Amino acid sequence: MSENRTTRRLARLALAAGAAGALLLTATPASAASPTIASNSGGANIRSCTSLSCGSNGYYGNGTTVTMVCYKDGDWVNPPNSDYSSNRWFKVNSPTTGYIHSSLVDNQVSTPRCP
Repeated sequence: MSENRTTRRLARLALAAGAAGALLLTATPASAASPTIASNSGGANIRSCTSLSCGSNGYYGNGTTVTMVCYKDGDWVNPPNSDYSSNRWFKVNSPTTGYIHSSLVDNQVSTPRCP
């Protein structure tokens, strides 16, 4: 094979490899799972504050996707009222605004402290 032909062939291979690499680099990564309710009891109450003594604004069944806004440390909740002991609560605003105990939210995302 002539040197020019070999050079052209190598150039085409390099171009094809570069294009394939660019496709790999620009491919959209798989979406991370969204925060959802996951409770041993089948769901979670949405509280008006960070305590079990606060009223419920609603109830989300397991698998309900929630939007985590911020976190707040409040009353400690222990099993069997939660899946693990913690005083961390998440404020959510979707589908209803209120607080959910941290042990009841799966696929948690980083959120700031509530003001």
